[in-house]
Amino acid sequence: MSSSILQMPSLYLAGAALVAATSIGWTVGRAPLLTQLAQQETTYAREKLRTFERTAEVLQDANDRGDQLVTVLELRQADINQLAREKRDAITKVTTGRTCLNESALRLLSSAPGLSVRGLAPAVSSPSAAGAAPATDSIITTDTDIATWAIDAGAQYEVCRTRLDALIDWHLKPTPPATQLPTPQ
Repeated sequence: MSSSILQMPSLYLAGAALVAATSIGWTVGRAPLLTQLAQQETTYAREKLRTFERTAEVLQDANDRGDQLVTVLELRQADINQLAREKRDAITKVTTGRTCLNESALRLLSSAPGLSVRGLAPAVSSPSAAGAAPATDSIITTDTDIATWAIDAGAQYEVCRTRLDALIDWHLKPTPPATQLPTPQ
């Protein structure tokens, strides 16, 4: 019995040593893997940060380009408006105010694609202007009215064309890259 009692503690000692060795082996064996995982997480976080920084730069560049285009458009709009005002003022000096288009001609113009002659005031020399009862849908237009209408239509067209050109430039001329992303190692 004395020999089996002596063997029991050594058996416990051997078991404890085996558990301790396994635990140490497990921890030491996993250390390189855990280190590698930590390095990969750090690399991934750095790449995400670079991506976010690059995205912020591209967005800022796009906003700057958009602001520049809006400024150019506003200046061009002001130029178009000023030129149209000058032409409308000048047209009264070179036109006579005589009737030049009758009701039939205006109906044809009004039904043409992209045109509308509604809202023109009756001519000063027309019967409706002289106090006569106006005919239904009857507008007799003067050369001054037509010329002013043409100036306004041309100004609207020019504004539309300028905006479309800016929109086309926005899409066809890409934003230059702010910085080049480094390639991951």
